Amino acid sequence: MVEITSAEMTDEEDPSLEIRVLGDLAVLRNGENVCLPPSRKTRALLAYLAVTNHPQHRDHLCTMFWDIPEDPRGALRWSLSKIRQIVNRDGQGALVTDGRMVVLRSRSIALDLRRIKAISMRDLASQDISELEDVVRLLRGEFLEDLSLPRCPEFQAWRIAWIDEVNLFKARLLRTLIDRLRGDASRALPYAHALHALHPQDRAIAAAKEVLAERAREQAIKASTLERPEERHDAPSVEPSTAERKPDRSLPIDIRFCTANDGARIAYSVMGEGLPIVKTATWMSHLQFDSESPIWRHWIEGLAAQNRLVRYDERGSGLSDREVGDLSFEAMLLDLESVVDAAQLDRFTLLGISQGCAISIAYAVKHPQRVSRLILWGGYAQGWRARGDPDEIARSAAMGTLMRQDWGKDNPAFRQLFTAFFVPEATHEQMDWLNELQRKTVSPENAARLYEVFANIDVSAMLHKVTTPTLVLHTHGDQMVPHRCGREISEGIPGARFITLESSNHLLLAHEPAFVRLLDEVRRFTVTERQPSAPAKTSDINNVERTRVTVLSVEIVSPLHAFASVDPELVLRQIDPLLESTFEIIELNGGVILASGESGITAVFGILSASRHHAASACQAALVVKSKLELQSKGSVRVRAALDTGEVIVRYRGRGATKQIEVTGGAVRGAARLARSLRRGAVAVTDRTRVAADGSLNLLRLSRSDLIRFDRDEQAYELKSASSAE
Repeated sequence: MVEITSAEMTDEEDPSLEIRVLGDLAVLRNGENVCLPPSRKTRALLAYLAVTNHPQHRDHLCTMFWDIPEDPRGALRWSLSKIRQIVNRDGQGALVTDGRMVVLRSRSIALDLRRIKAISMRDLASQDISELEDVVRLLRGEFLEDLSLPRCPEFQAWRIAWIDEVNLFKARLLRTLIDRLRGDASRALPYAHALHALHPQDRAIAAAKEVLAERAREQAIKASTLERPEERHDAPSVEPSTAERKPDRSLPIDIRFCTANDGARIAYSVMGEGLPIVKTATWMSHLQFDSESPIWRHWIEGLAAQNRLVRYDERGSGLSDREVGDLSFEAMLLDLESVVDAAQLDRFTLLGISQGCAISIAYAVKHPQRVSRLILWGGYAQGWRARGDPDEIARSAAMGTLMRQDWGKDNPAFRQLFTAFFVPEATHEQMDWLNELQRKTVSPENAARLYEVFANIDVSAMLHKVTTPTLVLHTHGDQMVPHRCGREISEGIPGARFITLESSNHLLLAHEPAFVRLLDEVRRFTVTERQPSAPAKTSDINNVERTRVTVLSVEIVSPLHAFASVDPELVLRQIDPLLESTFEIIELNGGVILASGESGITAVFGILSASRHHAASACQAALVVKSKLELQSKGSVRVRAALDTGEVIVRYRGRGATKQIEVTGGAVRGAARLARSLRRGAVAVTDRTRVAADGSLNLLRLSRSDLIRFDRDEQAYELKSASSAE
């Protein structure tokens, strides 16, 4: 077991360089994320050297990360050259090597784990609460959460030991905070949630969390009662309580208007500075009132804290024109286009919430060049009527009938019913605000009309056309939009990442730990450089499924020399851009990267979403890869690629939002074997892929002289062209 102990500083820290090993591995230079190599072994080697902080023998590193057939010393040289580019500057830096030993002098680097080491030897009870809360924020996730290497058992054992040690420390830290904040239940509650996430089977922790939650709810209600005006008029002006009073606004609201195609005036606002985020209009929005409401205020301020936030009111509601004839989905899409043009945005992150997700998906498909990131919260691709569930349709239709009668009125029965779906965990004060939000934002007639439009939305056929990096988030207990709707979106969009947050609310409230996690995920997603490989699509932890896929094996080879006989540092500048191009092409065609090295990539098609076109998509990607890479290198390299189709076992491993995907089966081995057998640069397919592509391929049968060590009983074909997979 690794012991977390304090170690004396031997070198001064370089404030410009920071390595984070808690959560996903990240390297920052002057606060900006450094793009890391696609090779997971290279990233793991960097982390190992940073944490160990003492000289490592080259033979030991070769044994830890590489097998003999892979030319371990050559692979180590290549990985070290990549690490040197990250941590060294002007020919000098933290990485020092010679013919025998390697050391990363991480004492000269700001390492997040060092803060944990330093505090763990002291009595937690004697530290300032604010200092302990700062340390909790460092614990972003599991130790090296994205770097599980099951085929490197020595590294894996080292990593798991650190995971256990950090989790023990985290549990002790959380218990200390909960105990010391027991008098402030709302402040202690997020730490109780975090502790329960560490030990989900511990009934005592679960019970203590529920007690804290109830106490926090009682304190919020008591605070709101003390601040409630003594007299209330028929049309109350809701004043925030002490617990929910709006702080002095540091970000001014700039409300503007633009004109839609049909002449309707659309109100929009711009606030904050930084990379732009456009929030697609949602139901019940009012640009001015939202900034004062505990339902929306924390969303607005959280999103605008580090970004330029653009939001607008839906036509028929808020400050936009109320009397409009067209409330169709198509009109809403055109409104978004009008706001983006009026705000003069060339490229931005698009945020969809609830029904705004469908509008955002349609916009991203129509304008992929303008959307840099797509974030979808609590949404659906099909409205409640389009989903076709009879029980859901009956329940939702009844809600629509009640809206026409009781929308915006102080009817306790309707308010309780609506709140139970929208924000079941709201306090009485928040319920009052929600009731006022109904009255101020939209008329009963327009509320019912919009509700009917949302019911019939269906953008499910567009999902596979989304090429923008996408983050999908949904609460586990959402009663307004079922959790499965979010998962269906993520499974339909190639490369989308899906995160489940623990809450029953459709719209997260300020006090919830899930809201803190939401903002953290959004910030990381919007500021991090795009990684070459798309995160794998995941279901449940350690889920195993059997499915039919097409596997693509790509090898970048040179006619002048074999990479194994040349110092990899000499070809890095040539190979890296080619790998990046390959990653992008595979992602755009719906593939997932399984493995990558300095000259080879393995990808799988058909696991992001069930599609009978995966063979044709993979073939199309292979042809584009070969053509683009050979053109990009001006003929200095050749590409050989091979495809095989068959049933495989797909395993999803890991915890939390970051999970790893493993695919095993004959198709993986078949594609690799065929690629190695090719004597020349070509794209080859097995007979199984030919059949799966269902006549969409233009093929020429390969002769035995074109193949090495390929079974004579097997047939292989050279791929000349492929029809579209649409």
